[in-house]
Amino acid sequence: MLDLPPASTLIFYTDGLVERRGELIDTGIERLANTAQSGPADALCNHIMTSIAEHQPTDDIALLVIRRLPS
Repeated sequence: MLDLPPASTLIFYTDGLVERRGELIDTGIERLANTAQSGPADALCNHIMTSIAEHQPTDDIALLVIRRLPS
């Protein structure tokens, strides 16, 4: 069981979103963390995809954002 505190966000993603050839995966994960912002989950998905997803990715990308509403 996972206790997700109010107003928190959980982001699930596949490696295609954060991995780039010739780059450490930590760099891609940091890029994702820096891109996360507040707002509705669907808006965050759109922001992440337009900000860091490549125009023609070489790997599949799956992204799921879950945001718990404030109490």
